[in-house]
Amino acid sequence: MLPVMRFLPSRTTWSVIIVVCLVAILAVLAVLQYIWSGEVSEAERERMQASLRTSTLQFRQEFNRDLQQLVFAFQPDAAVISSQDWRRYASNLDDAFNNTDRRIVSSVYLWVSPWDDGEQLLKFDRQTKSFETVGWVPALDSVRERYPRTAINQPRLPSDVRPFAWTMLARIPLLVHPLFVFQQPAGPPMANSHLVGYLMLELSMDAIREDLLSELGQRYFGGPEGFSYDVAIVSGPDVGSIIYKSDPKLVPSSLTAPDARIPLLDAVRTRAGRWPTAIGGDARAPDGTRPPPMALTGPPQPRQGRGRGGPILFSDSDGAEWDLVVKNRQGSLEAVVDHSRRRNLGISFGILLLLATSMTLIIGYSQRTQRLAQLQMDFVAGVSHELRTPLAVICSAGENLADGVVADSNGQIRQYGELIREEGWKLKGVVDQVLQFASIQRGRRQYNLQPIQVQEICEDTLAKESPRIQAAGFEIENDIARALPLVNADASALSQCIQDLIANALKYSGDRRWLAVRTGTAEGKNGLEVLITVEDKGIGIDPSDVPHIFEPFYRGQGALASQIHGTGLGLCMVRKSATAMGGDVTVKSSPGKGSIFTIHLPAMPPDAVVSLAGSQPS
Repeated sequence: MLPVMRFLPSRTTWSVIIVVCLVAILAVLAVLQYIWSGEVSEAERERMQASLRTSTLQFRQEFNRDLQQLVFAFQPDAAVISSQDWRRYASNLDDAFNNTDRRIVSSVYLWVSPWDDGEQLLKFDRQTKSFETVGWVPALDSVRERYPRTAINQPRLPSDVRPFAWTMLARIPLLVHPLFVFQQPAGPPMANSHLVGYLMLELSMDAIREDLLSELGQRYFGGPEGFSYDVAIVSGPDVGSIIYKSDPKLVPSSLTAPDARIPLLDAVRTRAGRWPTAIGGDARAPDGTRPPPMALTGPPQPRQGRGRGGPILFSDSDGAEWDLVVKNRQGSLEAVVDHSRRRNLGISFGILLLLATSMTLIIGYSQRTQRLAQLQMDFVAGVSHELRTPLAVICSAGENLADGVVADSNGQIRQYGELIREEGWKLKGVVDQVLQFASIQRGRRQYNLQPIQVQEICEDTLAKESPRIQAAGFEIENDIARALPLVNADASALSQCIQDLIANALKYSGDRRWLAVRTGTAEGKNGLEVLITVEDKGIGIDPSDVPHIFEPFYRGQGALASQIHGTGLGLCMVRKSATAMGGDVTVKSSPGKGSIFTIHLPAMPPDAVVSLAGSQPS
């Protein structure tokens, strides 16, 4: 780096150092942003997972709480069970139907004496408010299979049935509760228990779906703009069937790989040798140890408020348990987090890119400003030289005339007058050029655009410049085509452009005193164009200078090396004028072989010319 810096200006060296430092800072910021985005995404993932876990558990707890309140309302007390006074229980059931805020229970059955041939199936009739004996309902066949008879005249609860729990048979759906008469035992629990029968509450699937599950889904997974997750209650180990879905368009295949899946009720697992913990219950073994903390004289009383407590609920292990399945609507929770991270990275890197672009523009603008200031200094020096030379000649001639050095013989006074006039015109030309450039830069230059003949403008301009060309000893090649299409241009501005190109050719031709002026037509990007070409065989332009020669105050390396003075405004004004007339200027040049400058003007279509001719007064 040091050997390179020795050949760089101090200002440029500091600019390079600043740029390198800024690039390094941006790189560090990009790395830190990437790391920070990863940490934020991980925290967001944990937050969303925790929130989802909380929502699913609350959904499950609320579902169980509602069912607990439901079964508590329909559960008979110990006195009714002991006396088997079903008429009294029927009178209480009507109040239970009226007091429950959900219409989930569709039918109430009593299966009494299930251990002998005198078994009965009683169904509650809401109109008569009594139990009536009915034939066995085929829909309840799974109850007989699930709760088989034990020994004759020894009604005992099957070993895999919880004595104090309600069991959900999801296939029906049905809530089943064994009815026992207990005596104060002197031995192991359940030794003196007596099974009376089973209470069965048949549930309405439509009411569960519309009144309970829909409300819970909206409460825990919905919002002002709808569901943020796809929520479904499915049955079976796989997504075999959908009991409830938040979106009618959901299908089982769309619920694969969910973000969360939990059972709504604990399933009874006797093979594992333990009883699972249900919401509102405690873990106990089937051998009778750690009996449930409830009185033997009646059902457990629910606790006040929204805390745990109340009847114990289990799902029957028949392969039809209900599971709560939750999946993010964007595919998965991971997809949401990844999308959020990509978005944050995109925004962050976009800001860094904007910062880098702003830095680049500021540095480029600063360098351009410095370069423009240098060009302006060169312009001032060039203009000063252009003004000083004719002024020196004028002053010298004036002094000779004033001092009487020049005698009025042989036409010397006339020669001095012509010299003064010529140098004065040079001064006027420089001043006019500067004033025209200032007018163009300020946007005050007005162009009188009208249909004109290019060949006439070229011939008039060559006639004006012919004395100057001949005085410089140039050979001119005139190839002005006839019958060219009209162009919509300003005659004086176009003539000035041709004069500037001729003056440029005269100045940079070196020893090869030859130039050519040609006109013609060619197909351009936007249609037919009229071309005006000025060619010389002078010193040419270096390829590195070609992109800049139309910039104000710019002068090529060849001109500076040859000590050719100028203002650097001529070509800039030619392009600005050509652009204002709807055209352009192009250049082809090779060092030592000369340059070809071409003015491109769009030709007027014939129908426009005819229209203009028809609008002229006769």
